Amino acid sequence: MGYTHYLTIPKTKPVKGTAERNEKRYQLAIKDCQRIIRRFSKLNGGLSGFTAHTKVGKYGGIEVNGSRENGHETFILREHFRDNEDFSFCKTAQKPYDVVVVACLTVLQHRLKGAVKVASDGDTKEWEQGVAMAKRVTGLQLSNPIKEEIEEEIA
Repeated sequence: MGYTHYLTIPKTKPVKGTAERNEKRYQLAIKDCQRIIRRFSKLNGGLSGFTAHTKVGKYGGIEVNGSRENGHETFILREHFRDNEDFSFCKTAQKPYDVVVVACLTVLQHRLKGAVKVASDGDTKEWEQGVAMAKRVTGLQLSNPIKEEIEEEIA
């Protein structure tokens, strides 16, 4: 099947104010991801398919893939949290842009807490570079979501 990362948005009963709170957190995550993508692109000679976040009402999510032979599947985050699929995945085949996908998923997990669940075919060691990049670019105190997932399974 290939090396893949997964994003699940669990269905929960709506709680008043949750949708607004999640949307605000999601927009912060999108901005963080844009900064991560720009930094990676600047340091590594580019990515294809990146659409910068724009004004509300115009497409502003993220679509990112590696360039030419360094690309595989496109990683997609829609403009608004509610517009994302309940379950999505991205096969990166561990190509160089994998670090961007990992960094963005780490930020999403951090910003949206229990509103999203991140999983991967990779282990904690394979996520270290992406988590480190997310920390450097955003300045957030981030933990490796894959490490947390393994610790939960052990407990």
